[in-house]
Amino acid sequence: MPDSPQDPITDLAAGAAQLHELFSAYTGAGFTQDQALRLIISIPTAGATGGHA
Repeated sequence: MPDSPQDPITDLAAGAAQLHELFSAYTGAGFTQDQALRLIISIPTAGATGGHA
């Protein structure tokens, strides 16, 4: 049993929170919800294809 308490936020939950913050920043900057989602989707797509999405 570890000496310190376990972090209640999993890596997946932390990633989801970061994506929500990014989405909120895009929509707050004036992008539509559809545009914001497309921008967020393009990030891992570009990384997976070596920047050639």
